[in-house]
Order: sequence, then structure tokens, then C-alpha cells
Amino acid sequence: MKTSEKVQALLYSHVSAYRIAKDTGISVSTILGLRSGDRQLLSITLGTAEKLANYWEKLQ
Repeated sequence: MKTSEKVQALLYSHVSAYRIAKDTGISVSTILGLRSGDRQLLSITLGTAEKLANYWEKLQ
């Protein structure tokens, strides 16, 4: 599975934005922006994408 697919799976999962933010260090506003479409997935940094993908893997 690609990193982008992992990130999308996490964003559309049942895990709250608060929980993702607390566990990854990424701001709640970034998570909510990605979920709502206000922020483009392509505009996040590689570091943010890796944190989200790694967190998704831990949840599996």
C-alpha cells in the first residue's frame, strides 16, 4: 500500500482528529483540514505524510 493510500485510510477512519494529533504531533487543524478537503493531501510535507502513514500502520 502506498503512503498516500495509508494517509487517506487514516483520515477516513473512525480515529478522531484529536487522537491522531495527540499521537503524531500533527495539529488538529491540519487533520481536520485534510478531512474536510480544505487542505490538499498533495500540499502536506513528506514528514507529515510519513507520520500519518506510520501511525496508520501502528493501528493495523
